[in-house]
Amino acid sequence: MSTEQQLAAVVSAANALTTVVTGKIGDINQALAQAQARYDEQLLSLNSRLPRLAVTKNFHMVPDTTGKLIDGWLVHSEVTATNVRTITQAAQSAGRLDADVDFMRQVQADVREQFPDFDIRAAGYWRNTVNVWQMKWSDSKSLPWLAFPTCIDTGRLSGTTPVPLNNCMTMGAFVRVNDGTIEGAWATGNQKGKWRWCSALLMPDNYFANYMHIHPMRSSTTGSVDVMLAGACTGVVTRPADWGTLLGLG
Repeated sequence: MSTEQQLAAVVSAANALTTVVTGKIGDINQALAQAQARYDEQLLSLNSRLPRLAVTKNFHMVPDTTGKLIDGWLVHSEVTATNVRTITQAAQSAGRLDADVDFMRQVQADVREQFPDFDIRAAGYWRNTVNVWQMKWSDSKSLPWLAFPTCIDTGRLSGTTPVPLNNCMTMGAFVRVNDGTIEGAWATGNQKGKWRWCSALLMPDNYFANYMHIHPMRSSTTGSVDVMLAGACTGVVTRPADWGTLLGLG
């Protein structure tokens, strides 16, 4: 066999080997993609099975006995909170006002820009009433936090106002910023002029007895924001459909 023939044979063998290797790489990539898909599916399934218990008070933002404050909440002295709407848990067929049904449909339409399959059941029965609060401010001379629900065990011997940070938790709320800007905590992901389901995941940290007041910060001198169903719970919540009712033990 001539040198040219030997060289051609080597090139042919190398090409064949390259084809085999390329095919094996394709098989490996496909297997990795399938394994990743199975892992993601299992992780999502696990997240949906983690307990979701309220760790803050008054998720439905019921007014206190005066009707002027949110029971179990702290609101900054520079912020005025007003209960602008209370929507009954009864369905439209049982007395829910048409205006409230229209309002919830608008919330649904806005949130569907984030989550296309979201159904707020605007005309259906709910487990609890839903209160909508408007929070306004026109000054910001001190630490500019907005408002926050206190921890579920506030007032007990074992408890205090902030939530402990040794649990996996989700903070969330339905929020519409009308004017100004807020950021963080249960207002994470808000968009001016639109209702948004805002959320933030808190993973356990490594600091002994660490805690957090779950309040957004006002980042403008003046502003106005509408809020409903705000608080924090244990576990992972990634969809607004899972946020409508939280079980609070205690």
